[in-house]
Amino acid sequence: MMSSEQQYLDLFRTQRSLIDNCSSALMNGPRQQARADFERLGFPSQRRPERYKYTDVSQAFAPDYGLNLRQAISAAAAAGRFRCNLPELTKLVFNVANDTFCPPAAVALPQGVHVWSMRRESSELPPEVSRYYGRLAATADDAVTALNTMFAQDGIVVYVEPGVRLDEPVQIINLSAAGADLMCNRRVLVVAGEGAAVRLLFCDHTDGRHRYLATQVTEVAAGAGASVELYSVEETGEGSTRFCNLYVEQQADSRVTICPISLTNGLTRCRTDVSLAGKGAEFRAFGAVIADKEQHVDHNILVDHAAEGCRSDVLYKYVLSGHALGAFAGKVLVRPGAQHTDSQQTSANLCASPDARMLTQPMLEIYADDVRCNHGSTVGRLDEQALFYMCQRGIPEAEARLLLQHAFVNEVLQRIELGQLRDRLSYLVEMRFRGALGKCDGCRMCRRD
Repeated sequence: MMSSEQQYLDLFRTQRSLIDNCSSALMNGPRQQARADFERLGFPSQRRPERYKYTDVSQAFAPDYGLNLRQAISAAAAAGRFRCNLPELTKLVFNVANDTFCPPAAVALPQGVHVWSMRRESSELPPEVSRYYGRLAATADDAVTALNTMFAQDGIVVYVEPGVRLDEPVQIINLSAAGADLMCNRRVLVVAGEGAAVRLLFCDHTDGRHRYLATQVTEVAAGAGASVELYSVEETGEGSTRFCNLYVEQQADSRVTICPISLTNGLTRCRTDVSLAGKGAEFRAFGAVIADKEQHVDHNILVDHAAEGCRSDVLYKYVLSGHALGAFAGKVLVRPGAQHTDSQQTSANLCASPDARMLTQPMLEIYADDVRCNHGSTVGRLDEQALFYMCQRGIPEAEARLLLQHAFVNEVLQRIELGQLRDRLSYLVEMRFRGALGKCDGCRMCRRD
């Protein structure tokens, strides 16, 4: 057994009672099975399993990070004065400080919309909600999910009752801030009842003072005719390591949209598993990555068409410079009987420097004969003719490159239905290309006044 795995097994064995006592029955139930699965699986290597071929997980988890098992390290004060780059988009704002949900003093949720702490309020969860915890995010085939299930002690539950449609987005700000290197394990459970609608905006930040390792496992259950939109914006530091696993199950005629945007980071690895389990379900994924220096961003998506008449549309765009490494692997699985499937998958990528690398692997696996499925992948550089044309008309070369890169990413941004979020992200993308994001820790930790 490798040391990077053994340290977590030993910690779990010696601190199991402390972990349970500082959590809830809901989260404690699957821990033992998760431990057994983690010990059996071990951390993925770049040789096995196939889905982790582009990221060395063992190396990422090898450093000895501290854990907040006593729930004693509080970043609530920092969260209170933190100013996110996406302010004033909504009044429904919730903070997660390190790995602890910090309930706001006063947030007026509409009737039929609930936001609970898994640790403090798990006893209040109705059975139709609590039954989803750990069911979609099975620990049997993913070591990161198993590790998260072993150690996560708090999380957020968002439940929208059947027929309730919430137009205003719910914003969840994840902030890592501590006095030493820290590992945070977070859980999110989203349940949208039949005909319900909800929009969630996740913002990930670090204070930049230490190294942080974050795992987050999110489960989304979309009932028949429900609509769920998940937007995520990453602005973490170069010392940040982030593993996010998203599991989605959709019933008939439901619609789920995800839009992950990486602006600044260290190492990021995202796994997305989607099951289109009901007839007529629709899944859309639009992602954008901007990376430079030594940054590493790896997205892996599986869209499982298990029912007939379902649709999926996947578009990811990367702009890489410096020595950045980007990876995208997308697989569409069409099962027997899933006739009339309509699937589109596109991976388009720009390498803006000779040392940047992009690894892309689009895949189709089809077992039905009446389908329409397309996939494509491109890796290239900026259009030199367009760049020459702009420079000939008086635009400085640096500005011309910025405009071309922004236009490339803009195809993703234009698919965001929230106009205010779309406009703000367009501005942040421009600032990112200008090198104006993440210049100093103080800018991100200043007070609101």
